[in-house]
Amino acid sequence: MILNLTNKSDFINSFLFPLSRIGTNCILKLSNKGITTLLSAADNTVILYGIYEAKLGDAVDTKLNIPDLHRLIKVLQCVDEDNIQLQVERNKIQYTSPNLRFTYHLLHDGILSIPPVNIKKIKQLSYDTTFTIPYGSFVNLLKSSTFTLSINKMYFYTKDGNVYADIDDKESHNVDSICIKMCESFQGTPLDKPLPVSFETIRTLAGLKCDELIVKVNSKLNVMTFSVNTGNVKITYIVSGLIK
Repeated sequence: MILNLTNKSDFINSFLFPLSRIGTNCILKLSNKGITTLLSAADNTVILYGIYEAKLGDAVDTKLNIPDLHRLIKVLQCVDEDNIQLQVERNKIQYTSPNLRFTYHLLHDGILSIPPVNIKKIKQLSYDTTFTIPYGSFVNLLKSSTFTLSINKMYFYTKDGNVYADIDDKESHNVDSICIKMCESFQGTPLDKPLPVSFETIRTLAGLKCDELIVKVNSKLNVMTFSVNTGNVKITYIVSGLIK
């Protein structure tokens, strides 16, 4: 089977790299409409559902068991061309050109598993609060975390129509903290009670190529989703909030 990638750089930077921030391996499902994947962090606090929309040639219901995303990214970066064709067989991916040739071996079926999450049910959930974070605010949040190196908690809350993120540990005393305004509006129910999230979870979103993140909150189930839509790449992070 031939896998056509008309924009290799975009495939790496906007799709494979965010996946590699969640886990080292994953299952990619190919169809004639593109690539989908579902994977979770080692502690199951973050689940990522990704879609890469593209015309992939004769790819029809093919599954690729990727053993090491970082190695796949590195070998694809060795290819000079941005419009490439990969030869996909049952247990390997091959590339051949006058300047470069490589073989990347895949795992056999049954070794890797997909998180037991029903994406349709996640999409159908009723969300109490929705807001959009500009990417600049997200970058500022990550930068501000260097001030609070010993804290791994963050709290989302609303006040006076704005949405704030507070890096703090409200269960501890005498800890340094910092608060960042993330956006100036939200829809739905105010977050009067701060919603705690592991800051390590937020760090997994670093490196995204986007203009904004759409955040939805289900307070009853203590679940948040962070969605990114950049043209042909759609990624949704499903995040479990902390108890306190």
